[in-house]
Amino acid sequence: MNLPTERPTIALSAHWDAYPERFRWIEEHGFALDYSPNPEAFHVLPEHVDPFLEAGIPVRYHGFFPEYEFGHREAATSERAVRVHLAALEAMRGRGEQVITFHVGLTQKDQIDRGRVVENLSRLVERARGLGITVCIENLRTGPSSHPENVAAWARASGAMITYDVGHAVSNPRVQSGELTALDVLEMFADRLWHVHMYEREEDRHHPPRDMTVLGPIVDRLLTTECFGAGSACCSLSSNRRCFIMRPILNLTVRLQGT
Repeated sequence: MNLPTERPTIALSAHWDAYPERFRWIEEHGFALDYSPNPEAFHVLPEHVDPFLEAGIPVRYHGFFPEYEFGHREAATSERAVRVHLAALEAMRGRGEQVITFHVGLTQKDQIDRGRVVENLSRLVERARGLGITVCIENLRTGPSSHPENVAAWARASGAMITYDVGHAVSNPRVQSGELTALDVLEMFADRLWHVHMYEREEDRHHPPRDMTVLGPIVDRLLTTECFGAGSACCSLSSNRRCFIMRPILNLTVRLQGT
């Protein structure tokens, strides 16, 4: 197995509302940036990320918009959400790593229409492709996106790629009950894997690994996926704050305790 030899770059996450203190801390300590923009004020995105880009520091995007569900059963609500997600694509266009992760079912009270998920995700993927952006969807711990069959089917039907959140998979009720394993979830995603969030489990918060008992087999399997092949631009490893480790052919999101 030919593994990347480049020194990895670790990036920490920052939501728009942590500006400027957290952003300054990240830059001063030599990290890259995993940026979550304000869905109601995309115009501030350049102010937040351009200093990193001008300094040659990598930036990726995490579209965490729980108030804007593009798979919502109500057409007007979902259309409003689509407009917000499209605006996110326009705002990030040409700035940093052209990869963003979106979500279905972040708010448990939202009622999801699975046909509308595919329809609207396809619209987002098509527009993103025209802008040179890769859209990923992420598995969640609960709700419709906790079922890996749904995430895999939506991705294939729409052309989206997948962000595999290991902590969500490990803490998934179906994994906890023994019906599935986190490796089973990975196998369902392997052909569309583009980014990975790596941490040990999610309860009240994201917990970092105590050792490699849980994560070791997952990392071993990740190293054998096409995601790590020559010419790929994917994958990520992920606690309280998300970050990603990036190499030319490898992107890993790691969540670190207390950061």
